[in-house]
Amino acid sequence: MPHMSPRPLRPVLASLLAAAFAAAPAGAAGLQPTGQFSVPAAAYVATPPMGWNPWNAFRTEVTEAKILAVADTLKQSGLADAGYRYVDIDDGWWLRRRADGRIEVRTSMFPSAAMADGQTSLRPLVDRLHALDLKAGLYTDIGRNACSQAWDAHSPNLPVGSVAEREIGSLEFQEQDMRLFFGEWNIDLLKVDACGLADFGPAKAAVKAGQFRALAPLMVRAHPERSDEGKVEGLYASLAKAIATVRPLGDYVLSICTWGEASVADWGRRQGNAWRTSADISATWASMLRNFDSAEQRALYAGPGHWNDPDMLEIGNGEFDAAHLTQARAHLSLWAMLSAPLILGADLTRMPQELIDIARNADVVAVDQDPAGNQAITLMRDGDTQVLAKTLAEPGAVAVALVNRGERPAGVSLPLARLRLGAQAGVTVRDLWTHQSRALAGDAIAMTLAPHETALLLVKGQAAPAQYLDRMPASVNVAEDGRAALGRTLPAGWVPARVDAAPSGAALTVGGKRHQDGIGVLDNSRLEVRLDQPYSRFLATAGVLDESRAAARRHAISYRVYGDGKLLLEKRSAAPVQLNVPVAGVRILELVAADSQKAAGPVALAWADARLEH
Repeated sequence: MPHMSPRPLRPVLASLLAAAFAAAPAGAAGLQPTGQFSVPAAAYVATPPMGWNPWNAFRTEVTEAKILAVADTLKQSGLADAGYRYVDIDDGWWLRRRADGRIEVRTSMFPSAAMADGQTSLRPLVDRLHALDLKAGLYTDIGRNACSQAWDAHSPNLPVGSVAEREIGSLEFQEQDMRLFFGEWNIDLLKVDACGLADFGPAKAAVKAGQFRALAPLMVRAHPERSDEGKVEGLYASLAKAIATVRPLGDYVLSICTWGEASVADWGRRQGNAWRTSADISATWASMLRNFDSAEQRALYAGPGHWNDPDMLEIGNGEFDAAHLTQARAHLSLWAMLSAPLILGADLTRMPQELIDIARNADVVAVDQDPAGNQAITLMRDGDTQVLAKTLAEPGAVAVALVNRGERPAGVSLPLARLRLGAQAGVTVRDLWTHQSRALAGDAIAMTLAPHETALLLVKGQAAPAQYLDRMPASVNVAEDGRAALGRTLPAGWVPARVDAAPSGAALTVGGKRHQDGIGVLDNSRLEVRLDQPYSRFLATAGVLDESRAAARRHAISYRVYGDGKLLLEKRSAAPVQLNVPVAGVRILELVAADSQKAAGPVALAWADARLEH
């Protein structure tokens, strides 16, 4: 292969970066009703993807033999039958990018990729996985270079050749690479990392040494105010468009991996099917909780076809190995309550049977894969104890997780009234780990939990006469989050739209009254609510949260309720307002909180006790 000099900045790169601005939030225009639920339909990932990824077990030391051994284990162990069907190839599979732009596979690791005509192709391996009734996943980067090139400098399996040959990321090659991956190689899932946008700036030592071309960082870790969110989203948007030209029916999964940076958790649902909400997980209890927390407050951003992703499961590794079965059960329970992708990360060929049994627990997997697609919400938090509830598709059915995050035994008691079932009489409770029924403690569910224990329960009762919006987050889309009108980065820890709390995380307190249920939003926001059942009325208390009174200076907010694009009610007030709106026959409800005045800071509002009555 002749030496290749670095390519100059191509016109396509400039156009990609310019087009990125088209993905920015719509601002005031986004407050106009559409009469639609605007999250793209994605029936092919109606439930979170499940499978295996080699990175946590092998990093770049993955081979075709290891992948096929794990694939066989998935089939023989029953894990594939339980739903774990995606078999991914992560970083390390590539050798170089040729002068014609085609990526060459490292055949020393993937011998079946060597074709008789001198080309290389992953199609033979993909075909073998498909023949096992499994699906094939692949890895790339949204920039020019991959994460291993930034962080695994001593790996023997890094791309080789000139600077240009080692640019194996998708930047400047999106259409060509997507035709190769999804067309010629017929993959089913693509994980798209983002080190290429963060780790190859002009100040990096390897860039200064001439090993890589400089790319001014579009993402700065832990500094959202210094990241160019619009350009990052735009690059993922153009990549998704390139995939769609190859797979017009959208029979694929696009997994966005920006580790929670560039506000991806706010926009990922517009461009992909899953998006990382955190830094990489490690096999410790503290890391698992940190990653869980990164997604736990973002229930309104997930639902069928689009999922918060706190990273892979560490079951079988470190503090989740066979000596830590309590922790392994808790790990899977929490991911199931999040409706997170269930991607195993250990070497399954060495996994003990007791851990296989944990991973394939059909009752727990069913919570993750429930067709309603609701992510759990936190009902109670007291020190190290936490109670989560997840509304299931079966009327009157709720998954409940009682969590002890701490190092000592802890008691937890959940009043049945907080589940908002139709009646407390006749309620049943089943433990999904012991598969035994549990008795109620009067009008509550009460347990003493061991350190690091999570009890996962299936609670069944009568369906409630009213459906609270916080309990049906998959039916709510944050169509406009208010950040564009704000014109500044939100303070750390804020979530633009949040169930049962203000965007800041504070309680929903309106006019001096605290509300347990509701949705906290920023002003100049619009929520779309999909009504999958016939309802007669929408009721709520709408108002500026007490914590924002100083910033709002008590100016009036316009609260508008639309049904299928038509204005049903508008109230403009500086004080809280009571809403009681007929919605018979409505399919899409839209809730707009509009404020044209300039505020001293972020103004947060609440749609408190927002509910639909039959």
